[in-house]
Formats: sequence, C-alpha cells, structure tokens
Amino acid sequence: MKFINIIKSVLIMALVSLGISGTGASVGTDSGTQLLLPTGAKGLALSGANSATVSGADAIFYNPAGIINHGDGVETQFAQYNYIADINLGYAAFVSDMMGGTVGLSFKTLDFGDIKWTTADDTHGESGKTFSPNFSVLTASYAKSFTDRVSFGTNLKMINESVDKTGGSAFALDMGVQYKHSTLPLHLGIILKNLGTKLQYSGSNLEEYVDSEPRSIISQASNLPSQLDLALTYTINDINVYGSFTNNSYGFNELKFGGQFSLNLAGIDLWMGGGLNAYSVDDDTDGWDEALTNNNFGVTFGGGLNVPLGSLKVGVDYGIKSSDTFGNTGVMAFNIGF
Repeated sequence: MKFINIIKSVLIMALVSLGISGTGASVGTDSGTQLLLPTGAKGLALSGANSATVSGADAIFYNPAGIINHGDGVETQFAQYNYIADINLGYAAFVSDMMGGTVGLSFKTLDFGDIKWTTADDTHGESGKTFSPNFSVLTASYAKSFTDRVSFGTNLKMINESVDKTGGSAFALDMGVQYKHSTLPLHLGIILKNLGTKLQYSGSNLEEYVDSEPRSIISQASNLPSQLDLALTYTINDINVYGSFTNNSYGFNELKFGGQFSLNLAGIDLWMGGGLNAYSVDDDTDGWDEALTNNNFGVTFGGGLNVPLGSLKVGVDYGIKSSDTFGNTGVMAFNIGF
C-alpha cells in the first residue's frame, strides 16, 4: 500500500507538470541551471535516455531509484566534464547499502576560472582584479526495492550560487521509479526532478546609495528547472535500446534516443553506445526564433570498461556530446567498487 501511494503521488505531480510546461513561453525563466548539467560519462554518451535502467552512482543524477543496482559493497565515482567556454564541472559520488536500502551522496561544482573585474569606470578590467563564481549542488539520495521488479528512490539537493559578495541558495527534491516487466525484456522509468524552492540573490553587491541614503536592490526570485522524464528500455541480447520523453518547466520538451552494446571479455565488462536528443516544439511556439527552437547539441557517443582487480572493480568511461555551436564537450569518469 505504501508503494501504491508513492506511485499515485508521482503520477499526480507528473500530470500537473505536463499541464504547465514545455512551451516557448518558458524559455529563459529558470535559475539554478547547473542542476541540468549531466554527471557521469555513460549517461552523457546515451543522451540521458537510459534512466529506466541506469544504475549505481550514475543513477544519482538520472534516476535515484537505480542506485540500488550498484553491486556489492561501495561504489564511488569521480568525473570531470569539460563544458563550454572553458567551464569545467567536477563531480564526486558514492553509494552503499545501509538503513534498509541504498544511500548515496554526491557533490557537483563548476569552475569558471578567473574572470576580469570590471566597473563603470574600468570597463575592460585593466586593474588586474579577478573573481570566480561558485556554483555547486550537494545531493543526498535514498532508494529501496519494494519487489524484485520495482524500486523507488529520492534525492534531496542543496543548490548554492555565489558571485563575489552576492549569492543565493535553494533546495530541491527528485523522485524516481524503475519498473521491470515480469515477462518482457522491458523496463520503465518515471522521474520528477528539481521540485523545490525558488532561488533569489542577495548580498552587499546589490546595495547602492541614492541621495546619500543606502538602499538594497531586491532581485527577482526564480523557479528551479523542474523536469518530468518518462523512459523505456528494451533489451535484445546484449543490446539495450533507449527512449525517453522529457517535459521541461523552463523550455521546450525533449525526445531522447540511445543504444548500448555490452560485452564481457575475459572477465572485463565493455560497453559502447550513442544517443541523440531533439526538441519537441509544439504549436504554441510558432514564430519563435530559430536560435531558441534549434538544439545546439547534436549526437552523443562513448564507451568504457570495468576491470576486476582482486576485491576492487575499477572502471573508466568516456562520453562526448557534439555541438556545431560550442564545439564538442566530453566527460571522463572513474568508477571504483570495493
């Protein structure tokens, strides 16, 4: 009965999400967009279409229900994403069985490098002063199996952004379900992501003087980029075929597709795969500029391996996301299980 109530709650929120999202009117209305940056190389290589079967540390980002399928012991992951405009994303995570289920913890941070300090009097930053924004996401996860075919997981996230002496923070919740069909090689995933508080900036950089009197500028609070993801995986021998529909609160909906081939060779697990995602532009968005309706990212692909070393299992994955606009971006991930 508890599981049925959870499913009902997820479906109700899913229907609400479908009713208010996915149009051009929502473009550019979100904050905390670092929540959308993928972690792990396999998920990026498969365009995030694999959330119905994603497992282990990878699942913290894509579907927390999948962290229970991490194998024995503890799994850790360390990843580096070389994102656009020389922005780097660092990521660390671990999952382990405890508290009657599986617990996960992850930390994601963005490195913008040093940016020139400019003012109205020094528009080119010739003073030599620099600053670096600090954007991060801390996630705590918990998942539990209700049967051998159904699992449920949730994430609690703390989002923090700061630029010099001004910043803001927010909290968000994810809920995910993974379901395995009793007879068919078919898996279903339902995930609601980034449901939470609004993010609003405050700090001394927003203070100014008017007629020698101090005054604080009140910034507008913005919603987090919530998502609903409905995903399917169909397995044919050693090949997984993925498909998903993502309903976005902050812009156009997405259709995602992917495929993965797996092979075990002399005890070494190998995989390779690729994917593609496309915007689903509805009638309400006719007339919007092509710069908004075209996806700046193209096909994705990657591969990796896991090697047993005594009581350890060490894996290396690499994923690439292509883009004519920004150039190709890539993630290198290291997985260690013990």
